[in-house]
Amino acid sequence: MVIRYEDNRIDRALIKEYQQQLEKDLKKIRGINDIELLLKEFEIAFAKYIGTKYAIAVNSGTDALCLSLLTLGIGKGDSVILPNVTYPAVPLSVIYTGAEPIFVDIKEEDLEIDENLIKKNIKKNTKAIIAVHMFARPCNIEKILEIAKEYNLYVIEDCCQAESSEYKGKKLGSFGDISCFSFSYYKPLSSCGGGGGMVCFNNERYKKLLDYTRIWKDDEVLLNAGKRFSRMYFLDLISIKVKFKYLKEIIKSRLKIKKIYEERLGKIKSIKIFKDRKDSVSVPQNFVIFSKERDSLGKYLKEKGIIWQEPYCPLHLMSIFKRFSKGKFPNSERYYHKAIHLPLFSFMKEQEAEYIIESIIAFFNA
Repeated sequence: MVIRYEDNRIDRALIKEYQQQLEKDLKKIRGINDIELLLKEFEIAFAKYIGTKYAIAVNSGTDALCLSLLTLGIGKGDSVILPNVTYPAVPLSVIYTGAEPIFVDIKEEDLEIDENLIKKNIKKNTKAIIAVHMFARPCNIEKILEIAKEYNLYVIEDCCQAESSEYKGKKLGSFGDISCFSFSYYKPLSSCGGGGGMVCFNNERYKKLLDYTRIWKDDEVLLNAGKRFSRMYFLDLISIKVKFKYLKEIIKSRLKIKKIYEERLGKIKSIKIFKDRKDSVSVPQNFVIFSKERDSLGKYLKEKGIIWQEPYCPLHLMSIFKRFSKGKFPNSERYYHKAIHLPLFSFMKEQEAEYIIESIIAFFNA
């Protein structure tokens, strides 16, 4: 049995619906304004789903981050706080604007940014905090918002790994000044390739975000952007619209596998798992475990056909970010040397999860 980190069986199952949606929407298109109307339909539905007033569909989660920073006026001479364990696109988006990324270590108990370390990393030129909800779990967004209010900072929620996750009954993305999403192929709500989005409550920010996507404007906005920011591509929109109809079932399928992992793997003393807090619900894209024997366990699992994902390299260990790395990051390094990301994807079969679990049990029994 070969089990990969992500699986495209949902796309295979929906091929006919993709075709039907494509034909339906193509018949509506007479020009570029018609494509804008189709995007608008999805944006209204997505904003309502997250619980905000506005949404904008763009090319990627990375573009969403760049646009959010630009819209909030962040640029050269500014600094932005973010977690030391995250996707490299997050600090690269900050660097793109000309600002300086400031890395903060994660917490041992949930692998989220350590909110208790944020204040001592705030500088005179700090303008924002990127609150990244890693591994689909919410960071301590309430405390981060309190700190931001005290120091007059913006909060950008990065929900690229946490679309559909909730904190105290509210969707993640409904807390910050601007929030960013990714719809790449292994997310719960995914396209067959790329796609991203932003949501916000503020009308003026919404208009600014739109301005950056209108490349035909003869305006200083374009010069500030320095590049073209595309709206979501039509074929990505088609697949996302179809999957949006089935999102409840997609979420249910992922939560079922997560529960199986938690119940079975939680009994193994040789590994550590990470559960949701009582006030939150995470819709995962993988299942993270810690093991002191990570390397030998990982090798064994691959021999059994289980294709797990390597942990993210902490930013302070990446050569391209060395000049921004100050201080020590013990929890980030502990994660890097102990973590395995187990497969967890939409409509994963129970027997696939059981095969992974039994393989882990067999390794430790041996």
